[in-house]
Amino acid sequence: MSPNEQYAMHQKAFRCAFDFLTAHFPPGQEPEWWDQTAKDVSAAAESQLDNDLTTRLLIGVYEYLSNEWKRRFGNGKAEG
Repeated sequence: MSPNEQYAMHQKAFRCAFDFLTAHFPPGQEPEWWDQTAKDVSAAAESQLDNDLTTRLLIGVYEYLSNEWKRRFGNGKAEG
């Protein structure tokens, strides 16, 4: 893979993760929100199966949303 191809692959992965975060922030309180978010993260990862970085970034974003939920809403475990 050429440096330009790697650059494009990295850019695409970060764009996907950023767009996912933007679409799902702030985290919701309802279990339905978490159910849909789990489906959405799965679909986003599947859309770029050839790019492992995308999956890793999306996992990080999902964990970030979970931590934000805990920070905002208290002492319980985040749904999802």
